[in-house]
Amino acid sequence: MITTLLKTLRDDPSLLRRTHPSMVRFLHRQGDLSLADGFGNAPTVQEASFAIEAEKLGFKFIKNTETPEDGLFYKYQLNGSQSKIDFVLYEGSKSVRFDLKSGKSETFYWNDGWFEEGVIYVISYKSKKAEKIYIGLGQESYEECDNAAWNCIRETIKKMNKETKNTKFLKIYNRLANQYSCKQFTSEFSEERFNSLLRTLE
Repeated sequence: MITTLLKTLRDDPSLLRRTHPSMVRFLHRQGDLSLADGFGNAPTVQEASFAIEAEKLGFKFIKNTETPEDGLFYKYQLNGSQSKIDFVLYEGSKSVRFDLKSGKSETFYWNDGWFEEGVIYVISYKSKKAEKIYIGLGQESYEECDNAAWNCIRETIKKMNKETKNTKFLKIYNRLANQYSCKQFTSEFSEERFNSLLRTLE
């Protein structure tokens, strides 16, 4: 069913742009609608839409503290709102991690993050007003020169944060906020990576 979900999203990228206020509220409260307030930042339209499409195929929400039984289940933000992983889908004994990104044009932003090995990236963007989507494994989604540059600047940021600051009340924390161009995701590139992903999931 995971592959069916991915094929559905790839065939119709607009599915992840639809508004589902009730699902936003549900995910924000980790399934407990009796709570007045949610956890962390409110889920995005893209995240709520992803959950809706997963549920259409029979995936059921379970809390992060629960252990999935044999069947179709999903967890949202396994390690909290700032987690690099937005969803984990369970299909029998298989578990698959997802990170969702979106942009209003041909770019999106990273907040201290980068493509991770073994994680499926679902990136929604627009090109000439048309809805587009890229779906691929982290380790297959970047150019090596970009990966090297990110690792270099990340190490620099780590060193800067370890340095002693001559401050009393101010705590300085350096972070990354990098822009990424979706022009990399040509039709050929996207198809090759998607087919590779499907083979991995078989």
